[in-house]
Amino acid sequence: MKQKKYLMAQRLMFLFTLLSFSIISAQENNKPRKCILVFGAHADDVESIAGGTFAKYIAMGYEGIYVGAINNLAGCSLERTPYFKGAPLFTISNSPHKYPVDALETSQIREEEALHAAAVFGATPVFLNFNEPWFSMGRKQIDYGTKQYLQFSPTGRRLISIATIVSADVNVVCDLLRKYQPEIVITHTLGGEKLDHGNAAYLIYLAFKKVMKEKVPVGKLWMPPRGWLSESYRGKPDVLIDVKDFLKTKYAAYDKHVSQNGGFGRDYVLSNRKKTYNDEVEEFITVIDNTK
Repeated sequence: MKQKKYLMAQRLMFLFTLLSFSIISAQENNKPRKCILVFGAHADDVESIAGGTFAKYIAMGYEGIYVGAINNLAGCSLERTPYFKGAPLFTISNSPHKYPVDALETSQIREEEALHAAAVFGATPVFLNFNEPWFSMGRKQIDYGTKQYLQFSPTGRRLISIATIVSADVNVVCDLLRKYQPEIVITHTLGGEKLDHGNAAYLIYLAFKKVMKEKVPVGKLWMPPRGWLSESYRGKPDVLIDVKDFLKTKYAAYDKHVSQNGGFGRDYVLSNRKKTYNDEVEEFITVIDNTK
């Protein structure tokens, strides 16, 4: 009788241990992966949004996913690089002027630059190929909605601003989140300083919310406190990342975007920031925390 009770107790203990292990395993499997995904609108936006943070987390063992949402049909010059006075000539010409590169060539150049930049971080590059609302054809700007834009029919997915209201396009980003299940996602500020940036941010915000309802284990969505969030004093950063030891990586990646900054990296970035800008700390607002 005692032996039967002893065997029964052993079996119950075994079943309890097995059940506990199954619960723990299920909980662990429902956690986000050790992965950081930075969702930029254009090539070089990953560096601008969170280059130091991206480098730091990858150095900590996180898988890095370097996302460019737009196909970059614009934003490349044949001569002096845009936005930076005194940048080196982009071609062999000695012209003092800037001439836009045609759409398809621009897209190829900027994607190649982004591939090299992702390699600096040791990250996986992903290009979603959504269209932006204008491009260059010769020296002429072609805007969305014009006859020439429709006739050219640029290769790529839907215009990114329209994509936010089309389920199939939101699902493209959902698939990305389902695949990588990142612990940290960083993107532009909603309503940020550029239309394409704000659209990209809203697109991944919608996708993040959707996969959360599906119980996909995604973690936190961060956005920098720039754009209207800071200008209207609605947003205060709750995440501050010390990146001073990773600035070399950040600016080495920046330097790969020659068509944008001429390979000037840190000098280019700081020339476009206020003098009080502290590049040793990157700040973010936690928009969603799915880990609580």
